Amino acid sequence: MFLSESKKCLIGAVLIKIGSALLLTWGKTNVYFYSFYKQTEPDLSIAYNTLPIAIMALPIALITIFSVKIAKKVGFTLHIRIATTMQCASILIAPYMPTYLTFLFFYIFLYGIGYSSVAFPVFSCAWSHFKKSEGRVSGLLLGAYGFASVIYVIIITYVSNPNNQQADLQTEHKTQIYKYFSGSVAQNAQNAAQLVSYVASLCCLIGGFLIRPYVQTTQYNQVGAGDQKIQSFEEETPKQNDKDVQQDSSVEMDPSQVAVNDLPLEIASDHGLPQIKIKQSLSAAIKSIQFLTIICCLSVLTLFLLTLGLNYKSYFLSKINEDFFITFVDLVALLASSFANILWGFLIDRINFKILFAIIYFVSGIGAIALPFSAADKVSFFIVYVITMMFDKGALVVTGPALIKIFGDDIGHQLFPLTYISSLISVVVGPVSQFILLKYFSFDIILYCQGSLILLVIIFIIRLNMNYQK
Repeated sequence: MFLSESKKCLIGAVLIKIGSALLLTWGKTNVYFYSFYKQTEPDLSIAYNTLPIAIMALPIALITIFSVKIAKKVGFTLHIRIATTMQCASILIAPYMPTYLTFLFFYIFLYGIGYSSVAFPVFSCAWSHFKKSEGRVSGLLLGAYGFASVIYVIIITYVSNPNNQQADLQTEHKTQIYKYFSGSVAQNAQNAAQLVSYVASLCCLIGGFLIRPYVQTTQYNQVGAGDQKIQSFEEETPKQNDKDVQQDSSVEMDPSQVAVNDLPLEIASDHGLPQIKIKQSLSAAIKSIQFLTIICCLSVLTLFLLTLGLNYKSYFLSKINEDFFITFVDLVALLASSFANILWGFLIDRINFKILFAIIYFVSGIGAIALPFSAADKVSFFIVYVITMMFDKGALVVTGPALIKIFGDDIGHQLFPLTYISSLISVVVGPVSQFILLKYFSFDIILYCQGSLILLVIIFIIRLNMNYQK
């Protein structure tokens, strides 16, 4: 029995997310790759784990922002296949690069460009097949993304360091001391990179050929052009019964009962709605206080996630020098956050966006401040880190469906990729500010400041007006 187009699209979207999840593991595994290249590049600075990533991430973030617009022009199916092919090629080539910078170019930059090109078009394709279930679809895709990153971290960690050796070498950068590995652990890192590249590339390739957007077919009767448009709109909005049909044929549509952003341009004009406002609706939505507030909030949270993600293993190895334990804590956190993402997806379909956002930011802010303290004790660190990750990664899950609820279906879909502006801001501000601040402050102080900022933006969340008016 053949699968329906909707199921094939969803499977393809899940596979692409699984294949792209390798990018999420960088902060948890970069110490192994750094150790490998440090053998042949003795002057290699630990700053290469973060600063070049910021430079490379700028074009990646820009592509992400405009990915849906590009996909609409090129065609979603062709766009996604080109991008996933790029992902496959770059990730397969990366482990064989002779220097750390060339490795980063293929493993992060080109692979990241492929990922950024499909990240939001994948959501759009999946959402097009499952109307009114955007939250659950978002939770499923991000859940798969998180689960896959767990598998990748396990593979890289246990292939690189099967005997749980301690990091026995150290390097100092500014005020911070970082530890890394020598001997067999460093040597095994290349084998680990090769193994995960095979898995990721296969998932991306298969997923790219399964996914395609929903195509709606409409049949027209031999009537006038204006009647055709109205008939098309009526077919997309099924009537409850024949009585409703008769009423709709004799009563003019009430514009107040229809979301302007959900109407085709011509239909809206035929029913007395201002055509110029519909053309400018995306521009007006981008400038709205609702969208700008969401961008501001996401920027603060992604700044913390990026800072912690890029430095996770190197930072906590300096606190708790037990590689397997630190890896285990992160794996549990990834699994827990993946389950939580699915839960957030269900909750956003039922609970007010502001309530969920405020809860997520409160727990994340407290967790960011508590992390440096908790690292003094294994149990405390485990509890604080897992709970923090369960909440802060839920922000992106609830944002997409929330935008659709606030701005309407069409505009919400177009705005969702633009939320990556928050990542662009974080990518620029995070590593650069970290590079500067570490001259004067410890990494603990940076986490305290970021946690305080997360708590501060709760004020803006509480004051957010969910009723968007152009």
